[in-house]
Amino acid sequence: MRRLLLGLLLAVALSAPGWAQSPAANQVAAQIGQIMQQSAASASRSSAMANDLHDPLGGSRVVQKADEVVRLTVLSTVISAIAANPAETADIVVAAINAAPSLRNDIVATATSSYPAFAPTIYAVVGGTPVASPSPIAAPTPPAAPVIIASPPPPTRPAQQFAAAPPRRETSTDDAFGEDAPAAESFAGAATAQIYDPIEPVNRAIFAFNDVLDRFLIRPIAYGYGFITPEPVKQSVRNFFSNLRAPIRFANDVLQFESGDAAVTGGRFLINTTVGVLGFLDVADVIGLEHHPADFGQTLHRYSVGAGPYIVIPVLGPSTLRDGVGIVADTFMDPLTYLLEPYPRLAVAGVEGIVKRETLIDSLDELRAGSLDYYAALRAAYYQDRAVVLNKGRGSTTSAADDAFGSFE
Repeated sequence: MRRLLLGLLLAVALSAPGWAQSPAANQVAAQIGQIMQQSAASASRSSAMANDLHDPLGGSRVVQKADEVVRLTVLSTVISAIAANPAETADIVVAAINAAPSLRNDIVATATSSYPAFAPTIYAVVGGTPVASPSPIAAPTPPAAPVIIASPPPPTRPAQQFAAAPPRRETSTDDAFGEDAPAAESFAGAATAQIYDPIEPVNRAIFAFNDVLDRFLIRPIAYGYGFITPEPVKQSVRNFFSNLRAPIRFANDVLQFESGDAAVTGGRFLINTTVGVLGFLDVADVIGLEHHPADFGQTLHRYSVGAGPYIVIPVLGPSTLRDGVGIVADTFMDPLTYLLEPYPRLAVAGVEGIVKRETLIDSLDELRAGSLDYYAALRAAYYQDRAVVLNKGRGSTTSAADDAFGSFE
């Protein structure tokens, strides 16, 4: 009887029009209400079109796809609002549930898994632990801490070479919340190592936006490209874009005082651009001039510039403050920046991004499917892969300690 009364009181509280009085909560309610109205109108049009075409199955699939888009958009709206207004978390969650009651479990599970520190506050206003949603974006139960399922390192660069790296000094750095950044740990402990991510709520909001964009735009285009294009052609296209970025690698080799690498990069560019037909054929690799990575983020690392906090860049994805600066610097080093107008340059960058995304379809799909917390898993995978790039695949160096990358370099 007591449970019944509590349930009735909770239902009245959640349905009360004055419950969510904060500006952020009201804005979320308005946004979700608009999303749901647009979804209903779109579903009605799709059903009518399916009836006209006598294809009820096709109409059902369209409606299901639209429902999934709506669900992800609502969840993205909620976690973005919490990231911007953490003090109004409870009001935001309640407002979202009132606006989209059918998504109650998804909203609660996503909010508590994205912001574990706010879980008690959320449960206090919605009551109990929500029933786990079968959705891939929602965690079955609120984890005590982010779960990191690390992506395995590339097969040609075994993790042992990092496990044997000389220890680095441990230096604390105050984060945005006044806590110390985690001290360096070995690469072998990467699955449980803590990563310096002081603006995680903001990063998770941007990550959610990127994930929706990837699921419904970038990945489908990349998958279609990979499906219709023969492998030899795809390899030639990858060779072309790699050769196109050779001037950037050459400039960074010079800045790193790596004369041997600079000579290899210059030789590869000359041979592949001429004999290799503008780089579509990697002739230089056949004669022993092997490709190596080099970018300005790597250059800053060689000068012992710390990585800084982990950040998620809109559209571009995982990075650090140092590597974000490196991306900007590499843009100014790229001859195409000055040879092409902005729109053609943007088109080239877009095609290059689709080509790169096609190579990551299987690995990212496996990471998403096998991770309880996809954000944390992708973050750990980025750090592992970046550790290899920073040292050009040669293992750890003896340079000064890099505090933020201590666990992976």
